[in-house]
Amino acid sequence: MRSNYPGLSQAQPRPLAYPALLRQPAWVLQSASADRPEPTQLLAEPSPEALRSWAQIEPGWRALEAGDRATAETLWRQALAQAPADLLLQRVVNQHAPQLLSCGKPSHRGAPWGSRIALVLPGQLRCLNRSLPLLRALARHADLFVCTSAAYAGSASKLPGAMRVIDPEPTLPMGAMQQWHKLAVALAMVREQEARSGRRYSHILKLRSDFHHVQPRQLLAELVAADGLICASDKVFGGRRELMLLFEGFYPAIAGWFDGQEQRYWPIHAGQILRSDLSAKWYGMAFPQELVGQPTTVEALRAVLAAGGEALAQTLLGWRPPPGADLNTVSCRFFQGHPHFASEVCFARFLNLNAIPARSSPGLLGFLRSDRLQP
Repeated sequence: MRSNYPGLSQAQPRPLAYPALLRQPAWVLQSASADRPEPTQLLAEPSPEALRSWAQIEPGWRALEAGDRATAETLWRQALAQAPADLLLQRVVNQHAPQLLSCGKPSHRGAPWGSRIALVLPGQLRCLNRSLPLLRALARHADLFVCTSAAYAGSASKLPGAMRVIDPEPTLPMGAMQQWHKLAVALAMVREQEARSGRRYSHILKLRSDFHHVQPRQLLAELVAADGLICASDKVFGGRRELMLLFEGFYPAIAGWFDGQEQRYWPIHAGQILRSDLSAKWYGMAFPQELVGQPTTVEALRAVLAAGGEALAQTLLGWRPPPGADLNTVSCRFFQGHPHFASEVCFARFLNLNAIPARSSPGLLGFLRSDRLQP
């Protein structure tokens, strides 16, 4: 079969010959997003790290292009053994052969001395059999609190720790809001356990059963060392107890602050953004073009904020759109969530409002499994 990417194996390939999967912007990888198809958001050429990944990906990719899936899977199985922490390789395997992915395990040393960690697992327990080894291994070093739907109560019984089943579910406008309800319940479970034991947790980590962690070995140590939160957008995140318990207030705030508010301008705290990286989708907020121009990348937008200093920071806090203006027309943003309730953008706004820096960590690099919706 003829390649869709002619010249890919030549010594000096044409810049746009590489497949889009290799030219994803950094924010996609840090926030565990699905690949972006828009040409305007893709890198012109892969990064040096992506080219190293391509050496592992390409043999299986070529076999798949030729219609030989069995050989592709064999080659990717070998590549995974040789490069078990290669994020791009695992993202490609997730797209085409997710059954080949296996979860790594955390260090047997557990959490750093002096820490006491609560793990919260709210939501539908999709792909639990895939993530069960990791969750059980983490639960040997932390207390696990599970809040799920009635349909997953049987699956939850496989997990050690406290469980609460939500039945019936609250009637909410969007399914994405359910996860925030369950997170609030799970955090209340943490408080209840603290009251019973008379001891507080030092850190809390929110996980998902359908999230594949590429290299979770030092996850608990990274959690304890974090200044602010570590996260992959709103999918998985954690930090100090006092920061994580603020998210008890996220669900109650949906009705008044987040539901149906995507055309409203939110004051932007530039300092929080500059203390963060790209792992939370602050670039999905609306940035006024009259203040920041029309940057073409997330990194360029961040550079504008840094160069603007205190003057720009103060203006972003007080800016209001012109009367009758369409916010999308007078602002720029690089991620557009659901027009009714953009959960990931609202998560970033909540962090921004509370001045909580958020950064990526190796233990949270990963993605949602492509087979998560299969029976």
